[in-house]
Amino acid sequence: GKAILLDDSLNEMKKVSVKNLASSLKRVRNKPTVIIIDGTATKSIINSSEEAGCKVIIAKNFATTDTNIKLMSL
Repeated sequence: GKAILLDDSLNEMKKVSVKNLASSLKRVRNKPTVIIIDGTATKSIINSSEEAGCKVIIAKNFATTDTNIKLMSL
């Protein structure tokens, strides 16, 4: 599946594949506010999103809900 990174104005910053999302979050200069995932937000993705300062993750499923990030289901 695909993931879309949005900034705080909800403008699209980048599209990446879900399998590359965790590593992409470590490399991205401008930190996303919202991440939309066509698939499951794995624990690795959620942890990387926390480290990147993401505020909201929107996905079909979540491997864990143990996070301060707001989780929204598609």
